[in-house]
Amino acid sequence: MLPRRRLIILCNALDDRTRIERGITTDSPAASRKVFLAARAIAATGVKPVVVSLGRGRANGSGDRFPTTVRRHQGVPVVYLRFSHRRVISELVSLFAPIGVLCRLRRPPARKTIVFYNQLLAYLPALVAARLTGYFTVLDLEDSATGQGGMSERLTDLIRQLPFEWLCRRAMLACSMIARETRLRPTLCYYGTVEQLQASRDWSAPQVHVLLGGTIAPDTGALLLADAISRLRQEQPDWVKSVVFEVTGKGPSLPALEELAADPRAPKLIVHGRTTDAEYRAIIERAHVGLALKPNTGDLAHTTFPSKVTEMAAAGMLVLSTDISDVRKVLGDGARYLERDDAALLVERLAEIVTMRTAASESAASGTSSIADICAPQRAGKLLADFLFPEPG
Repeated sequence: MLPRRRLIILCNALDDRTRIERGITTDSPAASRKVFLAARAIAATGVKPVVVSLGRGRANGSGDRFPTTVRRHQGVPVVYLRFSHRRVISELVSLFAPIGVLCRLRRPPARKTIVFYNQLLAYLPALVAARLTGYFTVLDLEDSATGQGGMSERLTDLIRQLPFEWLCRRAMLACSMIARETRLRPTLCYYGTVEQLQASRDWSAPQVHVLLGGTIAPDTGALLLADAISRLRQEQPDWVKSVVFEVTGKGPSLPALEELAADPRAPKLIVHGRTTDAEYRAIIERAHVGLALKPNTGDLAHTTFPSKVTEMAAAGMLVLSTDISDVRKVLGDGARYLERDDAALLVERLAEIVTMRTAASESAASGTSSIADICAPQRAGKLLADFLFPEPG
């Protein structure tokens, strides 16, 4: 009989209910979805996952306090740790709150692995406690330092990085290039898993819906999209009324897109802002094209993987992405690519998609098939279980 296996994922994943109750506006919905889907996938292999979330955001100074809360989200048990909106106190609470929970979770006899979602300073006491209490420690490295900061930033990166390299046993990587940024071995490139695969869109519909979601900022391509929309409104090609752009999420570039959305000229632009999970699913279901526009020349080009790529391809959308990270490795011919950060090239690719819909539909189907091979829950769950619970010896 196989020994029981328990997986702890220490992170800051949030469900909508907890986010709204605690007044948190600085979370990452994409990161939360990746964590919860990974937990569901590995649960199907017999591993018992528990997500331990800091349950925090930026403290607003109000002094509101929230106790540790245990919930289930999508069938996964989640422990949301204490959180205070009082500044300084907030950081201290999050620094030490995980330790007691980790000690309680280690009591039943089982093989226990803990995954730390990125190299956060807030995890350091828990990292030390996990090693001292017998957990098998793994780092999930979702991004790496860009090396562009000053001396103080580089020193902070070093202070943050070294304890994880000393105390973790192996690393999961968001993309292959990050392997150069850590000395941990062995490593596993994990591109996430998907909830379910959906059929391709109705490409005969009067309008093609194009979605940009997530953090709306220059380093995620928001201004590139804004430039492309402005160009389309000036040039007014024949197909311009056949495309609708939709934007979800938040970020510093949101006002620029909201200003464009107020302009009634084609192409139509709808800016939703931050949505609930249910609202986002409804938008996903009608979108034909998903944009992933992190600049080819930006700091994020090879230091992370745009997780929305897998989500959009699994949903049946055609992914239109900059040629960064492992996107081409994952999707191959099942996506369209921007080799340059150029609004004119983005308009050209959109024209090809809108005017040659049969080819676009075939590319979308190919992308969905690629994601089915790489990120299907059964495959992803087994991959994670084998990596996170290696055979002794």
